[in-house]
Amino acid sequence: MAIPFVQEPSEAFSLPLSRLRLLHYSANLAIVVGAHLFAVQLRLRLTWGKPLGAEYEAQPLLFYAIMAIGQALAYLIASWAERTPLQRLLTPRSQFRVLIVGVALSVLGALWLLPDLSQLQLLYFALSALVLGTCLIVYPGRIDPHQTSSTFLFHLWRLWHNRALLGLWLRYNIQSRYSQTVIGIFWIVLLPLAMSGVLALAFSQFLRVSYDVPFVVFFLAGLVLWQLFSSGIFGGMAAILSRIGLINQVNFPREIAVLLVLGEGLVDFCFTFLAFVIVSALNGFYPNAMWIYLPFLLLLLIAFTLGVMFFLSSLSLMIRDIAQLVSVIMQLLFYLTPLLYPVENIPEPFRFIVLLNPVGLIVQAFRDVTLYARAPDMLSLHYPIVAAFTLLYMGYAFFKANESRMADFI
Repeated sequence: MAIPFVQEPSEAFSLPLSRLRLLHYSANLAIVVGAHLFAVQLRLRLTWGKPLGAEYEAQPLLFYAIMAIGQALAYLIASWAERTPLQRLLTPRSQFRVLIVGVALSVLGALWLLPDLSQLQLLYFALSALVLGTCLIVYPGRIDPHQTSSTFLFHLWRLWHNRALLGLWLRYNIQSRYSQTVIGIFWIVLLPLAMSGVLALAFSQFLRVSYDVPFVVFFLAGLVLWQLFSSGIFGGMAAILSRIGLINQVNFPREIAVLLVLGEGLVDFCFTFLAFVIVSALNGFYPNAMWIYLPFLLLLLIAFTLGVMFFLSSLSLMIRDIAQLVSVIMQLLFYLTPLLYPVENIPEPFRFIVLLNPVGLIVQAFRDVTLYARAPDMLSLHYPIVAAFTLLYMGYAFFKANESRMADFI
């Protein structure tokens, strides 16, 4: 396919200093909020002492205000202590120090103002903030010292200016993929339906495994998400490698090749989801008010998948054995994700293995919404939320840090 055009931003990208400060403050605040969400999840899973809800409150609203004030005070304290203007605090090292000071102030404020907040949860909060700060501030600065908030926003700005290229390329690939087939794009629907029918026959008739809902809708509810995830993972490994000739000849944002694979997976998802809706309706499961949560669950899965894709698209150039390794891991994940079985059937001592998989938790929430007409357990989604967006940022930073060297690995 010939690239019709590549549009570059015509003006230099820059942000006023006040907006950069606000951006850094917002980033640090997002990190501590993510650390708090993850700490609540840890407190529920690794409980010592009295459980949450007995004497301890899990998520008091006042703690969010304490975190916001703590980060603001941390910037002022760092500026005064270092005798430097605020613009000098915009480096990754200074931003990380400000984050740690803000976390310490938040913990002290919570101990003073929130006696009902678990001290163990505060410990988890501090440790989680340290880990997330390392992943989101220190790590991108180490792999690419020239990567700053301004350059990161410039990459997104440049990508937005080339959105038409992504749309044209995606339309071409979708049309050409099924142009020579007899039934065309309907293969997207027929393949998962055939797989679900065979497994439904095997599990419900031959193995006599009982479910509280028909197996075909139970399995399809997980399969529509798993197909989006697996197609992104396997396609992401070849996203750059299969287009290296074009990449060497045309200057365009390289992440478009990765987003193209994800876009194809999303098109397939639309058709498989439509098939799931029809099959569910035939079995007595109709759309309900809880479907309002579906865009949020889909966003979580997209963020997690895209983060892994950014890593794999670069690593597949450096390590050619990565494809075989990922195939084995994906085969294991297929059985560790509750696609064929409900989580409740897993013995309690081994259930944590499945709960470590963010995709499994998203699948479980998807079933709650579509099959049981109930809101997803938001506490169980704290971990996927933090994991998805952390991995997305780290993966994109890794991808951009190695973008200029991609041709050297061929």
